[in-house]
Amino acid sequence: MTVTATPSTGRKRSVSGRVRTLAGLSLLTLALLLGAILAGAASTGSGLRTIGHDAGPQVLATTGLYRQMSEMDALVAETLLLGSEYGPQQQADLTTYDQRRLEISESLLKAYRLALDDPAEQRTVESLIEGLGRYERLATQARLLDVQSKHTAGQPPDNVVQAYQKATDLMHRELLPQAYNLTLETGTIVRRAHVAERSTTSLARFAVIVTGLLALGCLLGLQMYLTRRFRRVFAPALVVATVLTVAGLVTGTALLNRQGQALDEAKRGGFDAVLTLTRARAISNSMHGDQNRYLLDRFRKDTYEHAFLDKSQTIAAVESTSLPDYQSKLRADFQGLLGSLTGQDRERLFTVYQKFQQADARMRTMTAEAAIKYWDGELTQTYESYDKVLEELVRRHESDFERAIDSGDGALETLWRLIPAGLAAGALLILVGIWPRLREYR
Repeated sequence: MTVTATPSTGRKRSVSGRVRTLAGLSLLTLALLLGAILAGAASTGSGLRTIGHDAGPQVLATTGLYRQMSEMDALVAETLLLGSEYGPQQQADLTTYDQRRLEISESLLKAYRLALDDPAEQRTVESLIEGLGRYERLATQARLLDVQSKHTAGQPPDNVVQAYQKATDLMHRELLPQAYNLTLETGTIVRRAHVAERSTTSLARFAVIVTGLLALGCLLGLQMYLTRRFRRVFAPALVVATVLTVAGLVTGTALLNRQGQALDEAKRGGFDAVLTLTRARAISNSMHGDQNRYLLDRFRKDTYEHAFLDKSQTIAAVESTSLPDYQSKLRADFQGLLGSLTGQDRERLFTVYQKFQQADARMRTMTAEAAIKYWDGELTQTYESYDKVLEELVRRHESDFERAIDSGDGALETLWRLIPAGLAAGALLILVGIWPRLREYR
């Protein structure tokens, strides 16, 4: 009797053991698939947070800071250049100056909050705050001397110019470089996050595909064994578990791809374009300020003309030996910051930029009094038309940036909500599918 019972007991244990082993491998590979998907989601989610919510907005805020500070200094020069007969316009300039000062305060506060984990960036922001206080004291001194002089439109007295020189030197030699360095530091964080995310996302996709195929292989092996051993064509729970695994594999891979594409679009089509255009706008604003300073400061006319040329070459580079040579050779095949633009955007921006340069060339051939009137009218209008086009392009690419980040965030939210639930249901169905067969061997 013992001899006949032993083989039956051994076969039972062998069959139930194989079922348990195949089911255990299926559950293990499902867990690995879920882990690979969640690890990839966590990595791309980190990249999205860095570019879309942390370092990315900080870079854009600090780039705007450069433009706002440059405009503050240009407005001071403008109020000094206008005479007492331009009282209403001077007051309007001072109102705009106060607005820029408020915007700078908000930008610095935002930059400081985003730099809480970086002591070096915090020190840079603190140094800018302290430096702007010194600048305002010097600018106020120049304004007070100007009011006391009661000069008419044109170059103010030498003591006013000398007081302003101290303020503008502080701005251009210390504060603006600090603001630009702050942008570079946070821009490096964004570039590193993007490179790291691309590498990690590729690895995560590979891991998802491998673990997904292993899970499908184990599930198919389990179903084939049950079909062959128990002579059943289908195990409905296992069929549904297989469908859920396929869905998890396909959906997880698709969502990881969507996150990666969203991050790539946010970085290249949004962030990089906004950064380039905002920097171009900031430098262009400084160029307009150099025109003000050229008319204001007879001691440094050549210096400001050379500064205008250097910044022009940064915006749209062409081979030239002097500012008149540059303005005569300026063509649509330029390089420089705006050289990456294509199509209608490039043509439209080049048209208004060329008009701005032509107006500048005309201003420099006039007498001092005529140049000031021309600067106060047509020249400023051509600059504002050029700046308006830049601003429109910035706003459009900002929308592209925000849309890409929202798309990536949406994919991440969907992934965290659906994939774990689907794969957990698949694991439960595996247990449901094998439980009746195991009961036969109890």
